[in-house]
Amino acid sequence: MILALNRSIMLTILVALVLAPVAILVGFDVVRTPADILKWSSRIVSFLTCLSLLLSWTPALRFVHWITLGRLWWYPWIGGEWRAEIRSNWPKIERLYEAAKGNGRRFDALTEPITEADAKITGANVTIKVGLFEIEIEIVPDGTERCSTTDYVRPSWAKPERPKLSYVYTQVDPLPVAPTDTRMHSGAGIVQVMSNGELRGEYWTNRKGENGLNTSGTIIIRRVSEEAV
Repeated sequence: MILALNRSIMLTILVALVLAPVAILVGFDVVRTPADILKWSSRIVSFLTCLSLLLSWTPALRFVHWITLGRLWWYPWIGGEWRAEIRSNWPKIERLYEAAKGNGRRFDALTEPITEADAKITGANVTIKVGLFEIEIEIVPDGTERCSTTDYVRPSWAKPERPKLSYVYTQVDPLPVAPTDTRMHSGAGIVQVMSNGELRGEYWTNRKGENGLNTSGTIIIRRVSEEAV
């Protein structure tokens, strides 16, 4: 979560936390000698260490985020349970594959669009866990034992643009899969936090990429409940 802060805000916070106490102590004539500065600097570092440990506890981080109106200047709170609607380009890839094998009619992917009847839409349960130093996302598609877990998540917010969430994930399917699929693959996505709270964006994978069958598509994630604390 802390990675969502831009450098100027992060620097301002660090300066305020480190230098402001020293300036106050000097102003009240508490610090007079270099030894005093060293002593109080050590205490300030210890305090900041304890503070970071406290904020590593999700309820404390969530409270600080709420009381400081973090949704306005830091990053929206995205922890909780969500439902995803995933649209894949697999129908077009499958039609190309079948045409290449001679099992389907000739198909030009550049000129023939996919209709709503052809579109592959998958629902999924999504769990997002928010911490001070990391964010974890788990996606479980409906009706399968597949599970996608994130290896890397980076929140960012460069105003006036919308907040963004970039992630890299690994999906594992413990069950046997079709010849056009693979039991494990990696993927990545970028979603934006919309004004209504939804996460919307695109994803792509290396799924069967050596055979030119890797997929991509769009994803919409809608909140079901807040993160339990």
